Amino acid sequence: MGCSIQKSGSLRQEIAVQMLDNRNKRLYSEWEEHWKGSDKLANLTLVGHLIFRAKKKALADLVARLPVRRVLEAGCGLGRILQVYHEMGLDARGVDLSPHAVAACKNKNLEAEVGAIEEEQGSYDLVSSDGMLEHFLNFEAVARHLMRVSRRYVLLIQPNHGSFCGKTLSYLTDLIRSDKRVFEYNYRIQDFVEVFNLNGFVLQQSKPILGDTFRILLFERVR
Repeated sequence: MGCSIQKSGSLRQEIAVQMLDNRNKRLYSEWEEHWKGSDKLANLTLVGHLIFRAKKKALADLVARLPVRRVLEAGCGLGRILQVYHEMGLDARGVDLSPHAVAACKNKNLEAEVGAIEEEQGSYDLVSSDGMLEHFLNFEAVARHLMRVSRRYVLLIQPNHGSFCGKTLSYLTDLIRSDKRVFEYNYRIQDFVEVFNLNGFVLQQSKPILGDTFRILLFERVR
């Protein structure tokens, strides 16, 4: 009887893992479709320009004070954040599962490779990610890999779905570009903080961007 229950539990676990794997594969496929025609996506809308300028300033101000040299941008997309690190004179490299996104980065003379953070074997002073984790049903599994390859810091730029501005932007984006948007889960900022704390990374800074529409979260390894 006990053996049957154990086998049943193992089977349910295998099915759950397979379902999650299939969900992630669909997500990667959606991103690749999203980045097709990357040259056309390179031109930001007016709102996009405002958001990027705010992110760039907040990011540059924060990172300039950190003792870092080697940086990995996970899910680098078209390389906008990667470009900021490059302009700061840092040894920055990006990884993304989309060949179209990586090609766009290389066209800007940025160092980028096709690959998943789960496969990354390097070691970096700072591991960075802009708006990636909220697309995963189980973001903790991906976050652990960000932490695994970080010698000291992990930096996240996340939409703040709990703020008024964050909720408004999300609503407007769904209204205007719902057919072009890759689905994201409404995680709280605290959800990310708790996961990183449990894995030995403590929140050092939490900076609002553009009326708290986004938040820069800087975590430091403590164990």
